[in-house]
Amino acid sequence: CFVLSSGINAEYGGACAEIMILLKLYMGFLIIIMLVQIIIAVGCVAMKSSVETYATNKTMELIGYYGTDVDEDGLIKATIDAVQENFDCCGVVGPSDWSDNSVYGANSSTPTSCCKTQYRSDSTCGNAVYSTNDKINDSGCKTSLLNWIESNLLYVGIFAGVICLLQMAIMIHTVRLIVILTDDRYETFEPAPPKI
Repeated sequence: CFVLSSGINAEYGGACAEIMILLKLYMGFLIIIMLVQIIIAVGCVAMKSSVETYATNKTMELIGYYGTDVDEDGLIKATIDAVQENFDCCGVVGPSDWSDNSVYGANSSTPTSCCKTQYRSDSTCGNAVYSTNDKINDSGCKTSLLNWIESNLLYVGIFAGVICLLQMAIMIHTVRLIVILTDDRYETFEPAPPKI
């Protein structure tokens, strides 16, 4: 947040007051932000399996905290419920993942968010043993999320491309402003010599 506000203040202050150091600072922020974005994108693509394994392990850990004292604010519960309801899935790989949870694992049940859409209004839907419960979703959220990402990859790519183009346009604009301000003719308002 500090970096963003500093960058915006540097660009605005540098452009309006024609302060070179602020414009150069802003240009530096733009370059750093773009390099970080490129490094993250390349890292995610190059280490897809590692990122996938890490996300799976962390989500399994969060399932273990679901509904316990660790989740004081209910943020873990709200997040997992939202994912399971929106993607019609249950657990990471399947409903059996809930056996690691201290609340649901004891009786092999699942939260209501695992229930199929038509059964979600029934608060007892997830109480039955998941292996025999036909009211809950069978597929895991990992598969559902990966399918959703693959089907929307084109839109994600277009969005990233537009953001990249905007950043490049802003960098070009900043460089042009720096060049104009460092030009001696700008200070004296002398017209450019005629071309012959």
